[in-house]
Amino acid sequence: MFYDHDTFFLITLISSNFLDVLDILDYLDGDRGRQCLGNLACMEKVMSESSQGATGARSKLSPRDRGGNFFAVDRDVWERLWEVEVTNRLNFITAYLVISAGTGSDHQLSKWSTKACERHVGIGKPRAKVAIDELIEHGFAAHTEQSSKAYPQYKLQEIPTDSDPIFLPVGMVTGLAAEASLLRRVREVGDPMLLRMLVDLYGLVQIDSTYGVPISALSLVAPDDFPARKVFEIGVHAIWALRLGDGLVSRGDWMMPHHAKDWSIFWHRLRTLEDIGAIWYEPWVFESGDQDAEPMFPISVLTSRSTKADSDVSRLTDVIQSASEALAEDRYYLLEMYSEDVLVPLSRHRSMPGIRGVARLRIEADTPGRRWSYRERMRRLETYESGYRALAREAAIGQYNHPLNTGVAD
Repeated sequence: MFYDHDTFFLITLISSNFLDVLDILDYLDGDRGRQCLGNLACMEKVMSESSQGATGARSKLSPRDRGGNFFAVDRDVWERLWEVEVTNRLNFITAYLVISAGTGSDHQLSKWSTKACERHVGIGKPRAKVAIDELIEHGFAAHTEQSSKAYPQYKLQEIPTDSDPIFLPVGMVTGLAAEASLLRRVREVGDPMLLRMLVDLYGLVQIDSTYGVPISALSLVAPDDFPARKVFEIGVHAIWALRLGDGLVSRGDWMMPHHAKDWSIFWHRLRTLEDIGAIWYEPWVFESGDQDAEPMFPISVLTSRSTKADSDVSRLTDVIQSASEALAEDRYYLLEMYSEDVLVPLSRHRSMPGIRGVARLRIEADTPGRRWSYRERMRRLETYESGYRALAREAAIGQYNHPLNTGVAD
């Protein structure tokens, strides 16, 4: 979709000021987002200069003006942060993230300094000052003209408009309610590479209905002894038994920084992120067991690594169970044989489905892309719940000739 200049100007203005009511939810992520990120920054400058010219009262851009509940980190900058010589790597990168969390929608200006480091992540002001001084020394940050010793203000490197930044939630730095922040918990572990893993996982999150890490990179899988099994067929329906295990599979370049003599440190760090509540796994039914399979819907399956499903997913799971029972008719022994599995009716023409635990971040960056994903998730839940309710009603009267309706309405 293309817009003329005036329309795009209006969209940029709306997205900068009213992120909570965006209908163009996918606009700030992906390829379009790289362009819009730059336009938002330019827009801030135009509006600031306009305000200054009209009133003479505004001499600088306030760093928190029109910002959302997320901030962006350029991937090239993220890599360079790990390459320069510093006194304390964990403090150095933690301080950078704290300053970044204090930026507005331009992702550059921030007044968060040593006080914010001490308050949010527990780095004392003397150590935080050392880290910030090194950020300035290596060119990752600079004092603005308005900065003073009592009221410091920093300008971070500009994020190129053609880049693909990592979006991080401000709540990762500040914490939620009375909880210690994730960044504080990571710092308490004392392993800088744990922080690297966490931010890299945020960088892997994909904009689809799962809003999680691609299953090709990390996921829970079915036990080797219990792949998807077809229980029975009736009419145009096939009922599949799916079981999710506690085993993890992981692939990709993102793992390489965590490989030493073996992969034990990688799995230890991953488990630590689970222990501190940074990541969790949500069971999803997929169209197949392939690494690039399309997600269908989330489902309630308890494992030692998954968590209790929300009410919408639990309700869909109950409806699916009812549909399975209706299709089984008086063959309850079949259901009892697979009591440790979740039974999923699908149209008979479909290939063998798969089940995976999608790795998700507990605190998510509230970008427009996330809101689009949430909307898509809810549409899928509603569509499949409606389809399975209709299937159960027809099965109750002996009709088995209508395939499950899986069309997601626009």
